[in-house]
Amino acid sequence: MSEWLLIAFTMIVQSSVGLVLMSALFIYWLKHNLDAWQPPVVILVQKILLRTLLVSSLLAGLGLTGSLNFLGDPFNVYRSLRMIVQKWVNIETIFAAIYFALLIFYSLFVAFIKRIHAYIIFGIGVIGLIDLHCMAIVYANSAIITWTNVNTYFLYYSAVFTLGPSLALSFIGYPLRKYIRGTLAIKLVMMALFVVFISVTMRLIEHPYMGWLTETTIIDYNVIFPHQVELNIKSAFGLRMSSWCLYIAGMAIWIYALWRGRDNLLTRNHRSILIGTIVMFIAELFNQYTFFIICKA
Repeated sequence: MSEWLLIAFTMIVQSSVGLVLMSALFIYWLKHNLDAWQPPVVILVQKILLRTLLVSSLLAGLGLTGSLNFLGDPFNVYRSLRMIVQKWVNIETIFAAIYFALLIFYSLFVAFIKRIHAYIIFGIGVIGLIDLHCMAIVYANSAIITWTNVNTYFLYYSAVFTLGPSLALSFIGYPLRKYIRGTLAIKLVMMALFVVFISVTMRLIEHPYMGWLTETTIIDYNVIFPHQVELNIKSAFGLRMSSWCLYIAGMAIWIYALWRGRDNLLTRNHRSILIGTIVMFIAELFNQYTFFIICKA
């Protein structure tokens, strides 16, 4: 199985949904400051937000393409799915198409009307979450025991709230760093930090999944296991520990930027914010890889 293709497909969809949801929150705060900015700055803000929507649309389009390819069964893993899961594959594809279409149409609307609405973007993000829920159900109902745990749902939802804040800071906060100052910059970074903290904490609470998996490989012989599963579990444990350390390191870098930045947070410490974002992305990549390496055939 090409686990890297599955990782790429999964993270693309999660990144798109996360970016849309966090963009809605960022836009809500930004709109409170538009009246205090000069018209050229307001136009720049609108361009940055439109570009963010287009990036989310591109990611959603790639995710839809992956969903359509799944119907053609390009990966060996889908041969092990039960027949009932085909219904969820079709439903997931439908929601992926709706999510992509809404993003495209609303991006065109923003391009022509020159106005953007946080609540509409948030609603589109909710449709994306439904798409991810259907995607998680496909994995959770497969015949591969290593996917039939609540960990699958934690993986799909939590990744949205680690990738989303990181991407929002990169695509919105960084380009507007010269204009976002004072309490607004602190609010945006603290909001991103809080969302990531909750996401990582929830994963730590769910961490006993690895113990359940080890016990299951010993006592259950009526389900499908990947080859060398015990060796893969040991390898995944080390990678997962590394991902926790990287999550903490990324949050620590953002906290350091907050402590040092004060009034000119995004201007003086934009490099620290970007470094924290990169560390967070690598941590998520490690976490995703642990999910798929256990199932490597």
